[in-house]
Amino acid sequence: MDANTMLFGGISLISLAIFFYLGRFRASSKQINREDRINWSSRKFSLWKIFLYSLVAVGGIVLITQLI
Repeated sequence: MDANTMLFGGISLISLAIFFYLGRFRASSKQINREDRINWSSRKFSLWKIFLYSLVAVGGIVLITQLI
């Protein structure tokens, strides 16, 4: 095992430990029960639009790479 693997493995273990430690804490009821909460049940974009936008983006990238 080289030093690079040990360094990034250590960073990932420390990150996981911090994540699971902070995951124990919950938000207070004052933070959870707000009147101006975001309505996550409504979608701003339909899946069809997301598909079309991604298709256009990928097509544009392919076109640019073919021209260069």
